[in-house]
Amino acid sequence: MGVEATIKVTPEVKGRLDKLKNYPRETYNDVIDRLTRDALEEAAGELTDEDIRDIEEAIADIKAGRVYTTEELKLELGID
Repeated sequence: MGVEATIKVTPEVKGRLDKLKNYPRETYNDVIDRLTRDALEEAAGELTDEDIRDIEEAIADIKAGRVYTTEELKLELGID
């Protein structure tokens, strides 16, 4: 185990960390570790299966002509 440190968090942050626990006895260290790993993976640009499906659907929409210009959309929605 590495060096331990104490950090101060507001009651609001502690409450959010409590809500993010996967199980009641999960440590705050484990919660923070999991969240930071997830954030770093997302920042690295890794796509999930859902992301890939969404992209494939968008490409299919474009190829099928199911797209609107900004002007067409504004006109349809009655926006100036």
